[in-house]
Order: sequence, then structure tokens, then C-alpha cells
Amino acid sequence: MEQQSRSLLYRFIFIAVLILLALWQLYPTYNGARLNKKQAQNFAKVQELANLDVKDIKTALLRKNLESVILNSLKDPSRASEARDLAKKIVALDDQISNNERKTIKRGLDLQGGTFLVYEMDFVNFLSNPNVARNPDRQLIDLLKAVDYQSKHENRDFFDVLPEKFEEKGIPLTRYFGKKGESDSKIISNLRSDSENAIDRALEVLRNRVDQFGVSEPSITKQGSRRIIVELAGILDPERAKGIIGKTAQLEFKLVREPDQTRSIVYKIDNIVKKRRQGLKDTSAVAIDTSVTSANQDTTQRTQKVRDEKEVNLDELFGKSPESVQETAGDTTLSVDKDLFEGNPFIALFAQIPNRRELAVPKQNMKAIDVILNYPEVQDVIPDDSEFLWSKDPERVGDKEYYFLYYVKKTPEITGDYIEDARVSVAGESAGRSRTRVGESEVLLSFNPRGAKDFARITGANVGKFLAIVLDNKVASAPQIRERIPNGQSSITGMRGVEEAKDLVVVLKAGALPARLEGIEERTVGPSLGQDSIQRGQWSGLIGAAIVFIFMIIYYRLSGVIADFAVVLNIGFVLAILAAFHATLTLPGIAGIILMVGMSVDANVLIYERIREELRSGKTIRAAIDIGYKRAFVTILDSNLTTLLTALVLYQFGTGPIQGFAVTLMIGLVANMFTAIFVTRFIFDFITTRFKVKELSI
Repeated sequence: MEQQSRSLLYRFIFIAVLILLALWQLYPTYNGARLNKKQAQNFAKVQELANLDVKDIKTALLRKNLESVILNSLKDPSRASEARDLAKKIVALDDQISNNERKTIKRGLDLQGGTFLVYEMDFVNFLSNPNVARNPDRQLIDLLKAVDYQSKHENRDFFDVLPEKFEEKGIPLTRYFGKKGESDSKIISNLRSDSENAIDRALEVLRNRVDQFGVSEPSITKQGSRRIIVELAGILDPERAKGIIGKTAQLEFKLVREPDQTRSIVYKIDNIVKKRRQGLKDTSAVAIDTSVTSANQDTTQRTQKVRDEKEVNLDELFGKSPESVQETAGDTTLSVDKDLFEGNPFIALFAQIPNRRELAVPKQNMKAIDVILNYPEVQDVIPDDSEFLWSKDPERVGDKEYYFLYYVKKTPEITGDYIEDARVSVAGESAGRSRTRVGESEVLLSFNPRGAKDFARITGANVGKFLAIVLDNKVASAPQIRERIPNGQSSITGMRGVEEAKDLVVVLKAGALPARLEGIEERTVGPSLGQDSIQRGQWSGLIGAAIVFIFMIIYYRLSGVIADFAVVLNIGFVLAILAAFHATLTLPGIAGIILMVGMSVDANVLIYERIREELRSGKTIRAAIDIGYKRAFVTILDSNLTTLLTALVLYQFGTGPIQGFAVTLMIGLVANMFTAIFVTRFIFDFITTRFKVKELSI
């Protein structure tokens, strides 16, 4: 008897500890619901005070300017003090919610809405990479573009079209890929394998980026051979998420060409544009002005004067605007220097900004310059070892926004592969960095020993020159090298705020994508879909559970209450485990829980029917319970194990929602075995041991 009491005590302690742990895990979810309810009330008060909707308030919270936004939209200016207090309360509560959310059960995209993105790997970019292709050139890029177009147009696999296109052009695949003498089938097989590996690497990079961005349990899955689907549940700022995900994060350091070289190439291009405007499209007729030096001097003198701006239509530059310009340019006018335009149409597209040496371009002229730089004859005059790159962001000077065009060496001096660390800093903490004002954000980079050695050599050999820091083929900044930098430290300036600097650090630390990803679909799942699903799921779950609970109590009386308690405990354990592992609850997950509830009830029915049989055969209550549990155990184990194996298969071969269903079901089955066999048996043992039970209520 004493041994039985000790056994009961141990089992009670074990169950109690598990229940307390489950409650501890579930408390943040309960607390989160309470805090969100309070925040919703605060939002309602704001809407009463100001002309703002919930989306405006959330955006202001994200941008950390809620107080000023509310004050600017006040309906009654005399309530400014009340608005300030409310804004502070909302910000404080938002911090609490953010801290609490890390420990709560996350809801999936289908339950709370969010952002749905589809990316496609750019095979042209991937296969024209020097790491994949041997000596890639324009011919290869044109061929790959043709393959890409045909494969999409005819809905065929890219690598099925690739050998056909090469054969059609009479170019052997070994010209760019594989080894000499290698068969086409072997080369294609290797390229296909490389592309699959690249997609897998891209998946990992995206997961790292999104994890550091702060989205818990995002769904990032592969679709087909080149697409990646990203689901970000509850994301408030999809544009920021896209900015992080879409970056290739190829960081390179490239030397900016000398001013004389830049001027020379600009005048050569200007000559080509001038000839084109005169109708001389035959490139052989384009005579490059050899008296560049003298022309430079003349035009330099002319461009030193105050720019006399004039707006011309694109047609005046191109005759007829190219389609690429017509499609993207809402405003088809260009801002040019009035006097320069007729004589130097290309140079006229640039503007002069005091104390700046770069080629400044009014924002509205960018597309025209891109078109010109892609002229075949322009491509011919640009040396193979040089290229033009745009600045990453525009800069506002006066009332206009300007981009800067850099003429740089194509081969990078050093790449971001050697970066050891990246962190955000605020300018002013580190002295000596030009063009960064106190209070502006920057990203400080540290190279590993090998990178530091190379960086010291590069900076030492190019003192006085400008070094462009290029991120994803955009110049983030181009500081002048004032001295040799031996400690492997550099920085990227020009950040528009701390958030942008943080995002860049996330991208740099997570690593570069193996190839560019193109966003081909974006959907923001509205709250209406999530709300509808939630309501239907809640009602079906509640009604189903209520019917089952009532049936169990009517049919099995007190034993039915014990079974219902086991089912509730089972659901609590499942939710606690989901919270502990920061898993995401989706609609398929709820379906898994409902199925698990059914299996839990089924297990209790099996046990109770066995006990009834034993009681009817004349066994004592104690013996009937022992035999009932013993005989039902094999059947329960068999059914749960079979379902568990099915769930494992679903998890292994399923994706997204299927995996969510499988995970919830697996957790539920394990919890079911514990509650249906261990917990209910403890309750029966406790009742029959502690009380003189003459008849079992079953």
C-alpha cells in the first residue's frame, strides 16, 4: 500500500511538473492576446483624436515617428497633450508586445495575413558568372537571354533549350562551359546540377536573412527548378523585407578611373550620340573625335558656366523613344543644358554640382543614359576592363534629385568574401570619414587577415585615387584613399537611416546569393482572408469539441469527464510544445489538432470499453482497470504508431502547409499517448486507492 502511494506521488509530481511547464510556455501567448487587446483600444483612441487608420499608426510605429504623425493629423489641436501621452503609451506597449511575441505561438500566413513573394533565379546572370562560365562575353549573354526567352515562351526547361540554341548558332558548349572534349550531355547535366545547388544555397541565404530580419518561422520553399516562394506571416513592412531578400549582396571594391579617362570616354560617347542624331546609324561612319583633349578643354570651359536648364522630349534625343524608355518613363522629358544639347547631346544630360567630381545625372535623365550606354557602338568604345555604374541612391541637391555615374575598373580589387564582420555605426564616432555628417549611419566592415593584407596593399598602391564600394552593381560610396589602410577596416556610407544600415549588415552577414533573384509575384494577403479562416476554424473546432465532450459525459459519466480532461490536457501540451519551439500554427496545423482530438477520444473509448467488458465478466474494479488498460494499450499503440509513420512521410515529402499539418499531428500523437494512457490511468488509480469505490462510473 505504501509502495502504491509512493508510486502515485511520483506520478502526480511528474504530471504536475509537466502541466506547470506547459502553462509557463503558454502564458506569453495569453499575455500577448491581452496586450494586443489593450493596444487595439489605444489605436481606437488615436483614431478618435486624429485622421489616421490602423495602417498609418503601424507604419508610424515602425518608423518611430508616431508622436509627430499623430500631432500632424490631430482633429482638435487643443488635445495635443492627450495625443502625446497616448503616443508614448502606444510605443511602450508596442515594445512589450514585441518582447512578448518572441515567446508566443506564431500564427501562419493563412491566419493573420502577410506577404507572399515568388522569386525566380536569373539563369542568365548565374550562367554568365565567371565562376560558372569561362571568359563570359556579350555573345554568351545574348545567347542565354535568347534561351531564357524561348524556354519561358514555350514553357520548356531552360537546360533543354540551352544546347539547341548553341547548336543553332554553331557555338560549341565547350566554348564557355565544361572541359575540352567533354560531351554536351555531361556539360548540361553538370550545369543543371550546379543550378540546383545554387537554388539550395539561395534558400539557405534567404532563410538566414529572413531570420535576422526578425520574422519567426517564415515559410521559404522551392518550387520547380528555379523558383522560391517566401511567405512572411504578419510582416508589416513588405517593402523592407523585399529589399533584404532581393539583394544579391555582391560586395566589391573597384577603383574609379582617372578623371582624364572618364572625360575621354564621355566625349567618345557624346560623338556617337551626336552622329546618331544626325542620322548616321552606320557605326562605320562614326568617326571618333581624336582631338579629345582640345575638345575637353573647350567643353570643360563651357560646362563650368551656370547650367541653363531646358526640358526636351525624349524624341528630340532619340528621334523616336526606344520602347524600354516609353514603357518605364511616365515623364518623357529630359532635363538638359540648353546651350550644350545641340552640340553635345550626351554631355548635356549631366549636371554640375559644386565640389563634386562624379558625373551627376538628374533622376529623369537616367533611363536615357542607360539606353545610350547600351548602344552597340557605345559598347564597342568602352574598354573591356571598364564599366559605368550608378550610385545606389539618389542625392537631393536643391529641389532636384541626382544619381551619380561612376566609370570604374571592371575587375574588383577585392570582394566581400573576405569580410569578417559588419556592424552599424553612427558617423562622428569615427573621425576622418568624408561625406558623412555627424549623426548619419554607416556600416563598418572588418576584413579577415587575408583580406586585410590585400586591402592594405590595394590602398597603399592607390593613394589619392577613389575606391568605389559596389553593392549589387550599385556604388554605395566612393571615398578617396588618403593613406594606406593596414588594419583591414572600411566603411559604407550614404545610408538613409539606421534601419537601412541594419538591413545591409543583415545581408552582408548572411552572405551573398549565388545569383540574382527576380521577384515575379507579390501578394499581400489581407486580413479578411485570415479573419474568415480563423472564424470558420474556430467555430468548427468549438462545435466539434463540444459535441464530443458532451457525448463522452453522457455515455461514460464520470469516466467521460476524465476523458475530456485528458483531451483538454492533450491540446494544452500540443500548444505548449508549439510555443516552446517557436513553431507556427497554421490552418492545416489546426486540422492536425482536430484529428488528434479525435484520436485522443478514440483511445479513451478503447480503454473504457475494455474496462466495461472486464466489469461485466465479474472482475473487481481494480482488476478491470488493470486489464482494460493492458489490453487496450496494444491497439492504441498500433493506431498511433501507424498514423505517426504517415505523418513522418507527409513531413518528409510535403512542403509548407502539409509539413505544418504533419508536425502538429506528430506532436499531438505523442501527447495523446501520454494523456490517454498515463494521465487517465493515474486518475483512476488515485480514485480507486484513495476512495472506497463500490461502483465505477463508466
